[in-house]
Amino acid sequence: MLKRIVMAVSASLALLLPMLALTGNAGASQWEATYEITFENVTEGQWLTPPNYAAHRANVRLFKVGKPASAGVQAVAENGAVPVLADEIATAVDAANRGVSGVGGAGPIAPGDSVTFTITTDERKFSLVSMIICTNDGFAGADKLNLPKKDGQTSTFNVSGYDAGTELNTENRADLVPAPFCGPGGGTGASNPALAENGVVRPHPTLLGVGDQDASFDWDGPVARLSITKVG
Repeated sequence: MLKRIVMAVSASLALLLPMLALTGNAGASQWEATYEITFENVTEGQWLTPPNYAAHRANVRLFKVGKPASAGVQAVAENGAVPVLADEIATAVDAANRGVSGVGGAGPIAPGDSVTFTITTDERKFSLVSMIICTNDGFAGADKLNLPKKDGQTSTFNVSGYDAGTELNTENRADLVPAPFCGPGGGTGASNPALAENGVVRPHPTLLGVGDQDASFDWDGPVARLSITKVG
């Protein structure tokens, strides 16, 4: 009987947190340190949402290529709903004693601009998600990066673009968020069930010119650059 109860509870948790994989013991690690993190938009025309981030155990995933996006990642990738993903990560990471999470900055990040923030953690992995705003369901993502180990050490990473696999890439402004920096005719900022893709996370193909979105919003190569310095 006890075994069946434990299995039922585990199944319930899996339904609540479909992508934020949580396994293993929840005891704290031993290497608390402070890091300065800079997230830079390196595209020429796309805007990015402030990144949802987590410093976390190695058994936590904010997203995984080839797997369905979580509800929170979908909310950010389609509609820029940063608070929704922040709550999802906080439940899976902070409340479960598997690291710390937050949002870097307070507003959209223009092409060529950056945001810098500081975290203190005893975990060794770092991940983030940031919407590529003028896309159907694109996001910049970093998965399980290693935090630098030595004081003064800086690690720099290119951040790739991903497709959440949750909405068809119509590239029509009417299907995008109603943001003033995406051009005229923006959409409602709500998911359209008629465009549901029911796919999995994959590398973003960039803009293909199939809709009325201007080609100036396309990008080639990384979407962002991440610099992490151990400062203490």
